[in-house]
Amino acid sequence: MSERPDEQLMRLARACRVLEMEGHGDFSLGHLSLRDPGGGFWLKRNRIGLGEVLGPDDFVLVGMDGVKRSGSGGLHSEWPIHSEILRLRPDVEVVAHTHPLNACVVSAAVEPIQPFTLDADYLIDVPRHDAQVALIKTVREGEQLAQALGGHWAVLMANHGITFCGTSIEHATCVGVFLERAARAHLLGSSASFATSLPQKAVRELRRTQMMTPVHVEHTWNYLCRKLDHIAQDRPLYR
Repeated sequence: MSERPDEQLMRLARACRVLEMEGHGDFSLGHLSLRDPGGGFWLKRNRIGLGEVLGPDDFVLVGMDGVKRSGSGGLHSEWPIHSEILRLRPDVEVVAHTHPLNACVVSAAVEPIQPFTLDADYLIDVPRHDAQVALIKTVREGEQLAQALGGHWAVLMANHGITFCGTSIEHATCVGVFLERAARAHLLGSSASFATSLPQKAVRELRRTQMMTPVHVEHTWNYLCRKLDHIAQDRPLYR
């Protein structure tokens, strides 16, 4: 990391608040992690919501074995989500698990998210993981989720929520925002009575290459940060 760890954790804290602002908050549930170059990962501490994450003190350093190495906060029980995706995907720097309402509802569907809007074309053929547990608390369960994710940037967790990731804080945050928007459009479009014309996969692939670019991620992240500043004056939402 070219930045100091505390600088990156300040940006990760901001990502937590951006995701809360964009509909990913669910009481004190939900968590983001950042790969640590020394091994392990920084994980949002438990007992606080995404909108309450202020900075480095709201993260704990966790080993890949789930043992807390530093930090005064508690550990989310679903830490295996983060360890196993980071273990399987060396290209991933940030992992997030949240419960945005629209994506949670869509996670129950066996059909894929339909491209009613451009949002669905950021993430094509999002996989679905159908676990028989409420929480991913064991390494084996984390491995199964990571395998379901595969090479994708997001996975729907059936009747539960979503897990998404990225090559940077900005990328992962945008993936989460785009997926929730796509899920909302899917629900609205599916409930409408009008006839539809939806693009074929080849067209969608082209649209994805035009939109899912580093420049667009940068512009979207900067906009979301400005929106956060404007709405909350960069203060946590509930404290």
